[in-house]
Amino acid sequence: MAQELQNAELSGGKDAIAFPLTQAQASVLLHTELTASTQDDLAGLWRTDTSAQPFTVLIADNQTAGRGRVGRPWYSATGRSVLISVLLALPASLRDQIGWLTLIGGAAARAAVEETTRAASTTMDTSSVATTPIDATSTTVASSTTATTTERNNALISWPNDVVVMVAESNLGQESVPSETATTPAPRKVAGIIGEYVGERDGQIFAVLGMGLNLSLTADELPTPTSASLLTAGLPVPSRDEVMSAWIAGLRTRIEAFTTANGHPETSGILSEINSYCETLRPGVTVGRPRNTPIHGTGQAILADGSLQVLTDEGIVVVTSGEVSLLDTARHS
Repeated sequence: MAQELQNAELSGGKDAIAFPLTQAQASVLLHTELTASTQDDLAGLWRTDTSAQPFTVLIADNQTAGRGRVGRPWYSATGRSVLISVLLALPASLRDQIGWLTLIGGAAARAAVEETTRAASTTMDTSSVATTPIDATSTTVASSTTATTTERNNALISWPNDVVVMVAESNLGQESVPSETATTPAPRKVAGIIGEYVGERDGQIFAVLGMGLNLSLTADELPTPTSASLLTAGLPVPSRDEVMSAWIAGLRTRIEAFTTANGHPETSGILSEINSYCETLRPGVTVGRPRNTPIHGTGQAILADGSLQVLTDEGIVVVTSGEVSLLDTARHS
């Protein structure tokens, strides 16, 4: 992959044709059919190419060592998952705020899923059978054997770095879902965001932000009982190009606002947006903490430092890192 990046046609070439919408949003667009990790490749490019620009984008059709937060593996299927990493930069004066890039990435991903699935639904032919497209501009809603989304927003943020959809589970093909709760709306993860610091130069601090999104994976391909794809959630499936371009456009808008606000999440509007669309702010949240006992309670707010405030039986607890468990949330809905 390193050799391919070094020899890539930076003017776009075939990638401008395959992903024209994403090409329009990227400073440089790179594409590979298969790699180990787009995150590692783009970080390596930054280290070896001092001219690497912010919003250099790398897309993979599939990857063999994709990862999520804390190194967990990310599962994908060729052409039916969005696998993308983008090089981002903030002024070096905002180095203490770099952690907000992951939260910004989650907000932009939520908005991109919402926007593109709604757009795809306007051209959806509901009389057709469901398909599993690779890069069609849109597809029909999933068949009656898959779940259907509720009337809530199509996509929500799960603190700290995931995107979920609320699904009324008529049949997700998951044996762990008890029959008595089969129609209870529950959050199902469709996308994850990973942000990784790469270094500083020329007065800027750089990070690589990656997104993995399950577009048209079938129920038997999903890695966990709390996963979904847009297809299994009963949502229209947009093309990879549509979702990726919307995500990068959203990143540009939010990072510009964040930088203009000198890294203040309240002034930039990002804190308000996350609180407005955060599925974690509800009763029945379980937060697993490294080297500490889990927290159970009601998610109340995302605070100005990006932490989660939870009301427990013992009082208010503020969690600065951890993973919100989506297991057994149906009984708290």
